[in-house]
Amino acid sequence: MCAVVLIGGPLRSQAPAPIVAPPFVAVGSEEDSYLRYLQTTGLVADYPWSIRGFSPHEMERLGVPLAAQPWSDGMYPTTAPQIYFRALPIGTTIRLNTTYPYGSNDGAIWAGRGFTTSIEGGFVLKLGPISGVINPVAFRAQNRSFGLIPNGQTGSHVFADGEFPVQVDRPQRFGSGPYSRLDPGQSTIRVDLLGMAGGVSTADMGWGPMQYYEYITGANAPGFPHVFFGTGAPVNIGIGRLHTQAFWGRIDQSGFSPVTGTTYYSSLLETGTRRFATGVVGVFEPRGIDGLEVGVGRFFHEPWPREGIPRSYLTKAFSAILKKNVTSTPGFPDERGGGDNQLASAFARWVLPHSGFEVYTEYGREDHNFNLRDFVEEPDHARTLGLGARKVISSDSLHVSAIRAEMIDYELQTLARNRGEGGIYIHSILAQGHTSIGQVIGADAGVGTGGGSTVAWDRFTRDGSISVSWTRTVRQQTGLYYLTGVTNPTANDVLHAFGVEGVRRFSRGEVGWGLTAVREFNRWFDPHPWNLNSTFSLIHRF
Repeated sequence: MCAVVLIGGPLRSQAPAPIVAPPFVAVGSEEDSYLRYLQTTGLVADYPWSIRGFSPHEMERLGVPLAAQPWSDGMYPTTAPQIYFRALPIGTTIRLNTTYPYGSNDGAIWAGRGFTTSIEGGFVLKLGPISGVINPVAFRAQNRSFGLIPNGQTGSHVFADGEFPVQVDRPQRFGSGPYSRLDPGQSTIRVDLLGMAGGVSTADMGWGPMQYYEYITGANAPGFPHVFFGTGAPVNIGIGRLHTQAFWGRIDQSGFSPVTGTTYYSSLLETGTRRFATGVVGVFEPRGIDGLEVGVGRFFHEPWPREGIPRSYLTKAFSAILKKNVTSTPGFPDERGGGDNQLASAFARWVLPHSGFEVYTEYGREDHNFNLRDFVEEPDHARTLGLGARKVISSDSLHVSAIRAEMIDYELQTLARNRGEGGIYIHSILAQGHTSIGQVIGADAGVGTGGGSTVAWDRFTRDGSISVSWTRTVRQQTGLYYLTGVTNPTANDVLHAFGVEGVRRFSRGEVGWGLTAVREFNRWFDPHPWNLNSTFSLIHRF
């Protein structure tokens, strides 16, 4: 029914405000966070946020009334034609770190000490059921020298991780000179047909409800080439709605990986410079509980076979959960699943309808238990725990003001007194760990043991946005008090960051800026160094 208003005489009908949405929203972007806030107020439709990024078809489901929200520039009506082409904004960003590398959740970009410049742009297209996003990025890091954490390695391996140089491909520094890359970025070609979707992509995948500390996969590392298949949108199965996606891909390492050549474990298997990756994620929205989504995800790294991908790799993500039921990997006859590097998680998110509030959690595992008794006795073996909440304080057509808090914890626990703990994101056989081209695919809080927490206030207006945040990160932990009885006051490498960033929006573009003061305690090469991180960006919308 149309509303009517009296304007000095006869009644005239007033057309409803058009429903609009951005053509593309990258995982972990400011637009991602903005739409998520609006969903808690009821302006964006109920839709699971635990499988991202969203396709152009999905963006049409995530529209918001134009007149009810402050950000409209760059959005388009969701009643778009079946065939269209839209240019994405083209933008350039300059980052500066004064003392050591700092920065996370920015995809392929690695910001070293000194200046790092980047540029990205592209387009979105839709041809009926076929849609695509082409959004490459190029960057160049000045990569000035700084004191490295001694890791006992020689040659180029001195740049490797300070604590786990032979168990993870996570360089402290990408060489002794400028470091640059051209990356296909957040690019995807897909087909949505009969409720299903499939395609090829190099985009980051956002699994689970965490926004800043995604345990399995998020926006911290370069995406990797993969094919995927799943539901195009949540499917009604009677007791609720189900949304799923599976993928199969290839992950490459950096030039400073501990894997320098090819080690053959059998005539069929090798651990070389590339890995086969596969995984599956599913989200369920139970009927009758509005705003609730629960789900599970599973991710495998596998040695790349010499003679092609075996059939068992294609179904690896659906294999047994308990290790005793896992078939021995070829070439590893003495250890079941010895060639696998597995991560898994269970998660939940609850948006209280029209309240402006959501709460979410994720429980992750780096390895699986041997049998059911092992799981019952020690479910916290090699585990992570994530918690988060977001609350819109006030909102209208001119502004949205909100707060958010999130944390992830995988610090060394008391279980280590009785049992060896496998480190998070590292691996003894597939020595690249859970990384893509030298960056952690999951949360950038650290490897082995660590944790992170962040609290922020965000405000969006028609003129732009501003965000003030505090972040605490436990980057590394050393010392074994339970074995030695010796207290080590410098066992934790802890970082505190206080930041403010903003965006000034114009009709055809925006200017962004940011300033973060970083204080790190017990960094190995300097007791308590400071770092000043600043950013400046220019974006033009077509």
